[in-house]
Amino acid sequence: MLRIKLNDTQRAELRQLARRALGRVSERAHFVLLSAQGYAPSKIGELMGYEVATIRTWLHAYQARGVTGLQDAPRSGRPCKERLLTDIVQAQASQPPPNLGYLPGYWTIALLIMHLADRFGIKVSFSTVRRALHRAEFRWKRPKLAPARRSDPLAALKQAKLAEILTDSEATRIALDECDLHLLPILRAMWQRLGQQLRIVTPGQNAKRGVFGALNLRTGEWFYHLTDRKRSVEFIAFLTVLLTAYPAGVIYVIVDNASIHTSRAVHKWLAEHPRLQLVYLPGYSGHKLNPVEKVWWDLKGCIAANRRFKCLAELDAAIRRYFAHFTPDHALCLTNSEVVRAAQNGPAKM
Repeated sequence: MLRIKLNDTQRAELRQLARRALGRVSERAHFVLLSAQGYAPSKIGELMGYEVATIRTWLHAYQARGVTGLQDAPRSGRPCKERLLTDIVQAQASQPPPNLGYLPGYWTIALLIMHLADRFGIKVSFSTVRRALHRAEFRWKRPKLAPARRSDPLAALKQAKLAEILTDSEATRIALDECDLHLLPILRAMWQRLGQQLRIVTPGQNAKRGVFGALNLRTGEWFYHLTDRKRSVEFIAFLTVLLTAYPAGVIYVIVDNASIHTSRAVHKWLAEHPRLQLVYLPGYSGHKLNPVEKVWWDLKGCIAANRRFKCLAELDAAIRRYFAHFTPDHALCLTNSEVVRAAQNGPAKM
């Protein structure tokens, strides 16, 4: 019986080939590995779906030339027009055209063809450049807008303050945020019949509801308030609710740097109520460090996605139904993050 014997080095080499090679070459490596495990060529052929003669051919090839014998022989055909085309296309498409002196702000295949001919003397077709872009892992899709971000000069101090208050087990630590919900539906992906696209009717006139929300990072207790507007006066009213809910001890309230949190009216109120202290997050970090953001994401997905409300009263009722079942355990599970874990267990690793 034809059987291959392997040492540890050969076995490791074959396993690597079986993992990394494509198609038939990977299968041939498995032929040899199975043979080394004691499988007869007929059994290997039965397992892998090949004729016994084919199995024997590649086992003999391995005996004669090692893993080199398992590779496909070079095939005839038109030679590659430009062996480095994929690397060149990747390097050029990775930088915007204006950097190379062109007026357009993005690459098209036509512009790339002209660029390759002018700068590198490479003349290739539309389909050749398209294939090179795909090999370089480029895809034709829309970009997305990103807001301009300025660095927060006080980021380090704010980060240190946040880490400090999260370890203060004697104080009440609360994360607070606000959001808007509209009568206009939020569109999210959903299952639809093939060839049909669901049409969701828009309201005759849009309106929005403001929602303030606050989460106790240790207990999961949740507070919320619906408002017509989101101003400093509504923010102060919500802080008063928190101050009343926790009548003793220091209350740290984590907020972002929105203007309603930093106004003179708010600072005046804080000076009159020193037991409640606002802890400001570093700029542009609210979505990462404020766990209440996860509540808004879930709320909007649950009640507002692909659904139109006729009036604000109907929207308000849906919000209240959602929070009627918003238990502390569910709140902590939903908002599980480094900030929440730090408030319950120890220092934050942020």
